[in-house]
Parts: sequence; C-alpha cells; structure tokens
Amino acid sequence: MSINYKSESKFEVFYYPVSTYKVLPITRSSASLMGHTDSVICSAFSPDSRMLITGSGDTTVRMWDIQTQTPFKEIEGTNWIMVLSWAPDGSKFAFGDKNGLIRVYREEDDYLVSLKGHTKWIMSLSWEPLHLNEGCTMLASSSKDATMRIWNAETGVCLRAFGNHTKCITKVIWGGEGNIYSCSEDQRIVCWNHAGQYRH
Repeated sequence: MSINYKSESKFEVFYYPVSTYKVLPITRSSASLMGHTDSVICSAFSPDSRMLITGSGDTTVRMWDIQTQTPFKEIEGTNWIMVLSWAPDGSKFAFGDKNGLIRVYREEDDYLVSLKGHTKWIMSLSWEPLHLNEGCTMLASSSKDATMRIWNAETGVCLRAFGNHTKCITKVIWGGEGNIYSCSEDQRIVCWNHAGQYRH
C-alpha cells in the first residue's frame, strides 16, 4: 500500500523506552584510590584493564583491584618510582626508579627480579611485542645516563647496551617489526635493528 504525502505532512510517532541509561557528568569523581604517602608519578592499566599499578615518590608500587578500588599488593622500591610498564601478556610488569634500578614483578608466583646496570634514573621501558616474543622475556630500557639496554626480564641479565646518544634518552619504543627506536634530549631519534645494530 502506498501512502501519498507532502513534504510538510504530519505523522504520529509512537515510542516507548526500552532501557534507561544514567550518564554521570565527566567532572564528577566516582572514586579515589588512597594509600600513597607522596606524589603519584606514574600509573598503568594491565592489558585486560582489570588491574591498575601506580608508582610514587614514597618509593612504592601499588597494585589495585579496579572492581573493589582497593590495593592488594605493595612492592618496595629503592627511590622514587619513575616509570611502569606491563608485559603484553599481562603476566608481569616492570618498574624503574630514580636510582637506575629496574625490577620485574610476576604476580603468579610472587617473583621479583632486579635489573642492575643503569647509573641514573630510568626514563622509559618497552617490552618486545607479543607476536615477536610470546614469553614476554625481553625488555628495553632507557635512562638519564644516556644509555639504552636490552634485558632478559626473567633472569635479570643485560643482553646488550647502547651508548650512541649524548644526552638523556627520554623514550624507547620496541616496534612491531623488531626495530627499537630511542629518542633523546640530544635532538635525535635513533633506530636499531633486533640485533642491536645502529641503523640511522
């Protein structure tokens, strides 16, 4: 059946609510995670978004349950916690402090290993991508000491160290094709291949 109507015809529309949605204003705080006794410097969600880790000037890392908004683990560092990074598979995370110490924590068996080698505070951490290393055993780090290091995160052994930069390395990124990129205050971005050879 066809209906003839003009552009200005009026129709009655019938509707009824199916669901009710309550939208909170974005300016309203829904919760506060209390516990650190000094400035919170860094934070990171686990890959499945179920856990949050935070690092503070009180030299501790706290693990939080997002559902209950409560801390369930506290790990002591040696100085301010500067950076945090979850492994791609969510099995462990690494954190670096102002003393240049990196520690890797695995919740499954409460395993904690120290990675020692940097002489100044840690600026950045980056795991080898999951599709290149399913075991998530390789970790790259950069420091204010102008060096970048590649670690075996399970044993704490430094596999390779790079010193091409002349100033603080502010960021290190492990690319999907295996190349590693480092950014520095010396105004250069350096690319390394998976064997640690300088590319450009």
